[in-house]
Amino acid sequence: MSQASGAQTAGVLLKTIPKEQQLAIARELIINLRSKFDVASASVAVELVADGNDSILKDELLDVLKSRIEKGTPDEVVTLLASFPKLLDQLVTLAGQHLEHPVDSAAIEPIAVASETTDPDEQTGLGRVDPNEQDATSNLLLQWLRFVKIAISAGHPLQQEDEKILFTSALKSLSNTDRPTALAARDLVFLLISSPVAQQSLEAVQATITTLITVRDAKLQQTLGYALWMRLLAASDVVDLSRLDLSGDSYWEPLLSGLRDGDAERRKMCLDILKRSVALAIEQERIGAVARIESGKSIIHYPQSIDPVSSR
Repeated sequence: MSQASGAQTAGVLLKTIPKEQQLAIARELIINLRSKFDVASASVAVELVADGNDSILKDELLDVLKSRIEKGTPDEVVTLLASFPKLLDQLVTLAGQHLEHPVDSAAIEPIAVASETTDPDEQTGLGRVDPNEQDATSNLLLQWLRFVKIAISAGHPLQQEDEKILFTSALKSLSNTDRPTALAARDLVFLLISSPVAQQSLEAVQATITTLITVRDAKLQQTLGYALWMRLLAASDVVDLSRLDLSGDSYWEPLLSGLRDGDAERRKMCLDILKRSVALAIEQERIGAVARIESGKSIIHYPQSIDPVSSR
């Protein structure tokens, strides 16, 4: 039986069976779903429980769906709840909790322990990782990140508080040493970078970029940092970047370093960021967002080779 036929069955039950019996059927279905999941039975359970007032039964259903997400089928759950936005909202909120506090949610030890070494060549900023602990926590992070991305891509609107938590948590997950998890975090950040929450978190975005591109011996994180930088500047038509701190060499030096020492991909990204940054700096001065001192020199101290004032 498919999801569609399951919905039809639930429709018949809702019309012909008393409410108490409907809940009893739903309860039995949920019990069975814990041991053997099938989409049709889940569809019937969702139909019977979604609009009811039995909060305990609803929580039990959500627990089953949570388990499906964590076992790697978030797309299945989003499809099941396509017509039930309130239930989907509850799972999105739960996703935020898991992403914000992944260790607590996983009920295992932290995936990374601060390195005790004093050797700067061994200090990458990511800490030492127990592979078994990392695998368990990273997999949970990966599935919840995928779930949120699929829900948003399917057109589900996020609540403002959920959006803030999800965005900041995804930013932090970019530092995850598990490649699929870090890439899933990138996908979610890129989806939300044009939203109001990105505007409110501009300083956090810039701090994340700096953290990622300065991680030693972690090419993935460095690449993600430059990619986030490029995506942020590309969103300038919807994100007000006038508060972006362009002052001093701390902004420009990583770009020049990437152009000097990076591989072909890194140099291409840095060149694109550099062009956009110079254009943004010129625009900031044109609209008066950056003041000039009486001598006529910009108060932003650009590296001399890319000073937008002297280049005009």
